[in-house]
Amino acid sequence: MAMIRWILDVGNTRAKWASFSARDGVGGNPLSEVLTAPANDPSQATTWKDAVKAGEPIMVTGSGDLAPWISAFPEAWVLRPGDPTPLVTEVREGQTLGLDRVANVLAVLHGALSEADPQGSWMIVDAGTCVTVDVVTGGVHLGGTISPGMGMRLQAMSAGTARLPLPSLEKTTTNLNQPAAIGRQTDEALLAGACGGLSAEISGKWDALRQEVPNLGVVLTGGDAPHLELRDIRPKFADAHLTLKGYHALYTHAHPHP
Repeated sequence: MAMIRWILDVGNTRAKWASFSARDGVGGNPLSEVLTAPANDPSQATTWKDAVKAGEPIMVTGSGDLAPWISAFPEAWVLRPGDPTPLVTEVREGQTLGLDRVANVLAVLHGALSEADPQGSWMIVDAGTCVTVDVVTGGVHLGGTISPGMGMRLQAMSAGTARLPLPSLEKTTTNLNQPAAIGRQTDEALLAGACGGLSAEISGKWDALRQEVPNLGVVLTGGDAPHLELRDIRPKFADAHLTLKGYHALYTHAHPHP
């Protein structure tokens, strides 16, 4: 029976727990439903560990606070921010790159998306707590950007004003899970501004980068990716599990023989 590997990805907001088959390689999807918990609450660890059979390795990693989860999984192999990775990057002091960004790039470079040529040119967009953009071409990471995510944009407007509410991203969406272009009440206007502004930001960045990096495609991941309106971008692919697949690639690099 193929070796099962368990990956715990601790982000800023959520922790994700998933299993992968070593036989499937980096391109394989999680073997079952990806479980989540608040990143600052490791109480789910006891339940999650019940599914792990003897001899199955666990990896704890991510860009969030790993300490409570390391305590919950003392037997795990831990990849911490700043640890060496195989990523080839032009970023000065590349060890400061967030591990989620490293994982996203390595997932693409290791063929996690069958439709996306690993040696092609890609703008990898992770729409999470923050929105990270990473550009890779010919197997080399060129750099990227970090900006506030949609939740942070909505929170800033609510916290910075006397009367603006904090709307739910799911409250007034269309059948594509995307807010309308304009709002007819306050919460709709806030959603239209945050989501439309972010979509325009990403589209504009892609358009500008194509002047320097021809044939640039986009790969989307992150919990807020479905809210983005990026119809004019081609080619474009999405993978909700891209970061987890990248962490699986990092585990495979560090442990080539299961």
